[in-house]
Amino acid sequence: QNNAPLALHHLYEIANGDEVVISLRGHDLDGDKTTATITKLPRLGSLFQLSQVYNTHGYDPKAGSKIASVPTVITGKDSRLVYRRSPFDHGAHQLGSDNDKKRDADEFEYTVNDGHEESSAGKVTFVSDKTRSLASSTFRFADEDWKTIGNAQSNVRHEASRRGDNMNNYIYAADDLIDVDGDKNDRRLWKFAMPDKYTGWYGAWYGGKFEFTLSSFSGDYSGVNDHWVDDKYHPLNLVEIYCESCDLFKGVTIAFPLSKAQKFDGGETNYSLTMTESGGWVKDPQNTLFEWSAPTRCSFIEVLSGISSVKILGDFTNWYESVSIDNVRWVAAPSKGRYQIPVCAQDSPDCRKCSC
Repeated sequence: QNNAPLALHHLYEIANGDEVVISLRGHDLDGDKTTATITKLPRLGSLFQLSQVYNTHGYDPKAGSKIASVPTVITGKDSRLVYRRSPFDHGAHQLGSDNDKKRDADEFEYTVNDGHEESSAGKVTFVSDKTRSLASSTFRFADEDWKTIGNAQSNVRHEASRRGDNMNNYIYAADDLIDVDGDKNDRRLWKFAMPDKYTGWYGAWYGGKFEFTLSSFSGDYSGVNDHWVDDKYHPLNLVEIYCESCDLFKGVTIAFPLSKAQKFDGGETNYSLTMTESGGWVKDPQNTLFEWSAPTRCSFIEVLSGISSVKILGDFTNWYESVSIDNVRWVAAPSKGRYQIPVCAQDSPDCRKCSC
């Protein structure tokens, strides 16, 4: 019986204007030779077949004919091809550009065939060799479609000025809706809701960092906000990441508890959260009788492979406060090529089939 080949996910660091030769050989348990087919072209760079002289003798130039349409079968030995990054920044975070609504990373998709079966699509991701940023929000010119939830109004305010050491062009929101009971317990929390560019497949983020800066204009941070639901205490989460399609569409939420993060007292605070199952994250048991606990590697990567929404806490007090956010970056771990994600988590592109 034939085992279907896998088109593994890759990640590479590359400078603007540079090129890199990549092998798209499949991961095949039977040892069958595989052929690769490009199924989706990159947005920021270009793909090329290997030149005949490089494919045969290893001499420059490496790039041959440009791959301009899909599907295209890769002809190079060992399923090799050339990816070339544009020398320009493509207007990311520039005035009048919609690129602040797009990811920083570039990617293309491919499949492999072992002569018997075609694989599901694998993704090859490219990040800057300087920042390794997959996606970011700098707020240089606009709010970049950030919103709030749990507030009377969902809009955030954009501030085109500098405040403190790290807040330089940022967004902020204030608590417009107070729901405090007679015991001064806050029953309604407001949060920053990240825009659409932070949803979808981010499997290559595994092992990386979630970075952002918080600060406050006003509010009493001498105590810790309490959150009670149906007379039961629920610890606050600094960040929550939800995957609607995970666990066979039952939905999965992973969160970083506020108690495990650097204390926020209203002053400028930088956060850098590690994106692994052992990095302090917990998983919602979807049952109030059970505690949130550390996710498995499989469930953690599955969430990153199908992100539906991301929320960052803004309601740190049980009364009115204003909180600002800046320097949001999703940073990949140092490149490991085709092994950026553990192979045991790649039995399917969305990690639903996982043997880790």
